[in-house]
Parts: sequence; C-alpha cells; structure tokens
Amino acid sequence: MRLIDRLRGVIVPYPTDANYTGAGVGFMQSYNSAGNVGGESIGNDFMSYSTVGYQGNGPVFAVLNARLRLFSEATFKYRNLSDKKLWGDQSLLMLESPWPGGSTSELLGRMIQDADLAGNAFIHRINDTRLERLRPDWVKILSVELTDPVTENCYREVIGYAYSEGGQGDPVFYPVDEVAHWSPVPDPLAPWRGMSWLTPVVREINADMAMSVHEQKFFENAATPNMLIRYAGKVDPTWIKKLRDQIQSDHGGVENANKTLILDEGADVTVVGGTFKNMEFSALREAGEVRIAAAGGTPPIVAGLQGGLDASTMANYAAAYRNFADSTMHPLWRGACAALAKFVTVRDGAELWFDSRDIPALRDAEESRQKGNAQMSIAVMNLVNAGYDPETVVSAVVSGDMTLLKHTGLVSVQLAPAGQIPDIGGTP
Repeated sequence: MRLIDRLRGVIVPYPTDANYTGAGVGFMQSYNSAGNVGGESIGNDFMSYSTVGYQGNGPVFAVLNARLRLFSEATFKYRNLSDKKLWGDQSLLMLESPWPGGSTSELLGRMIQDADLAGNAFIHRINDTRLERLRPDWVKILSVELTDPVTENCYREVIGYAYSEGGQGDPVFYPVDEVAHWSPVPDPLAPWRGMSWLTPVVREINADMAMSVHEQKFFENAATPNMLIRYAGKVDPTWIKKLRDQIQSDHGGVENANKTLILDEGADVTVVGGTFKNMEFSALREAGEVRIAAAGGTPPIVAGLQGGLDASTMANYAAAYRNFADSTMHPLWRGACAALAKFVTVRDGAELWFDSRDIPALRDAEESRQKGNAQMSIAVMNLVNAGYDPETVVSAVVSGDMTLLKHTGLVSVQLAPAGQIPDIGGTP
C-alpha cells in the first residue's frame, strides 16, 4: 500500500483523551496542541475580517482594493534564469483560464483577497485543465511526523490539506501536489500557516469605525455637540423627562439643525464636549487610516485616503505607485508564481514568472525600462567592439552578470587576427 493510502486511512477518528500526545497519529496539528489533534487551522477571524473589515470599513476596503487592482493586472510567463528572457506557451493555459469563464486576473484577485483576509490562499487542481479556489477558513493544513532513515531524526512535513465544505462535515483530503498554498505573511506561531496583515491594525480599524459612529451621532444630534440645560431651582423629574423628549423631537436630527432653541423659567444652556475642529477629528482619523495603509504596504495616495491626498501631486502619485509596485507587489507576484509553479511544466533553467509590462499604471516604469534598453544596446556595441563574444555579451548585459562574458581573443574593431583579411562577401 502506498504511503498516501495509509495516511488517508487515519484521518478519522481522532483520539479524544486529553492526555494523549499524538504519538503515532498520521495527522496532527503542526505544534502538537493536545486540544486540536488533526491539523493546523486557519484563524477563526476570516469571517469578521471579511464582513466587518472589508465590507464594513471604508479605509480597509480602499487599501485591499488598491492591492487587488494592481496585483490582478499581471500575466504569467516563463523566465530564463540566465538571461531573464520572458516567453509563454500552451502549458500556461491552465493559469490563463483556470475555470469556465475565468481568467488570470480573477485567479490572482481571488488569491490576494484570501491572503489579505485570512493570511492564506489555497488553489486546488481538479484536473489537467481546471482549478478551483478553496475558501481558506474551511481548510486544514495536515502534517505527519517522519523519521530520516540516515540520521534517524524526527521532523514534521505537510502531506496534504483537508477541506470541509461549509467548514463542517467529513473533510475531503487533497495531497500536497494538488494544492497551491500561498501565505505571503508567515504566522510566527505556526510553521506553515500565514497571517493576515489586518491582524496588527485591528485596533485602528475598530477606532475608525467608532469615529464613524461618533460622526453619525453628531449629525443625528442636530449637528451640534451635547447640550446641558440647567435650572436655578428644583424641577419635577416628570417634567424634566417631558422637556428632554420635547427638545429631542423639535431639535434632534440633522433635519432640525440650526433651529432656534427657546427656553423659559431661567434655563441656562451649556455646550458639553468639543467640536470636530477642537478635537482635531480629521487629523486623528487620517492618522488611523495611514496606519492601516502602512500595514497593507499601500501608500495612502494610491488607496485614495485623505492622508495621502492632502499632499498629492501627479509626480508624488507616480512615485508612490512605482514604489508600491516595486516594494509590495513584486514580492507578492513572485510568491504567487512560486506557489502556482507546481501546476505547470517548467523546463530546466527557467521559472514561472509574472509580466507587468502591459499594466497601464506602470507605463512610466516601462518607459524607464525602454531607456534602460537603449543604454544596454550601447553597452552591447561597446563590448562587442572590444572583442567579446556577441552571444555572451547579450546574456551578460541583460542579466547584469558580467562573469558571463567571454573574450574572443581579438581586439580592435576589425576583430580579425593580424595579417588576415576578414571575409565580408562579394567579389575579391
């Protein structure tokens, strides 16, 4: 019987003894918690991050959407490891059309959305032509303890994933070769699980939502701070309640803003609390938005947040977007390619790579690349004229590795041994 068949047979049942250490069990949690024998679970906060954070908070949605828009614009190519040349062929069709009606853009969009909200993205290969996205909080990462036959040292290794539709019921087992697991931000408490970048800024998100509620209540209260009404003498409690209800009815709500408040019996009205200006409400809110954007590696100006728009110019925007692509998107694209490479046939000396040259927002970067190509062509000409082999010159200049250069042993622009007339064709 194959190893994988033996492992499938021990998915259930699991030991229930609280003192059981897990010895001999095929599937265990990666850090051997006796209370959760069976697998490494994605955190239970995916639902709240999706509903309260992504769907319920403007700054979080803006940052996640900025990341998704740029990330999903890339396309897949193969890249030669020596000269960095890009090319594509029919073997990339699975990534270009992952499911009926799907595209590379949708595949990448789903991956970064899951990685942002759950810290992990799981793509399952159904067959040789079709993929599917596995909802991350319904997946468990399964590992097994193995022993090295030479050193006899024990170690744990991921052998597959258990997926339960709806998060309940009997799980379906998928071996490692059938699932691309991408976790851009590693969880420090687990060896294979990723962590959402929203986790460190949960307080900022909660504070931003609290300020939204405060702002709403401000306008519900006739767009004024709280008011304190004082009387010189003792007032009947029943009459106080009636007066409060009457004032709320006549002056509460934004539709009653700016109405004149008239009181008798020697009442004195005092404003309690500060205005938005006094409490520097806008600056406080912008600071929270900037912290959220920083956690997501997204310049505020790119996400359209006020903290970035206040000092925005076209030059600032272009520079910020270029930095966003280079420092945030580039490693994300690279990691996604590494995870998906198991689904395609990559020949020796090459790797699955991304192509961002056709992204409209990065046209400035493409213009810089064209200028760089012009400079490289001059370098190629100079090196060939100096006697280096043309093929090695191109490889060295494109890759930036000058150790690839090989000299022909000839010097000067003639590139022929002394006393020898080069054959240039025609009649002698």
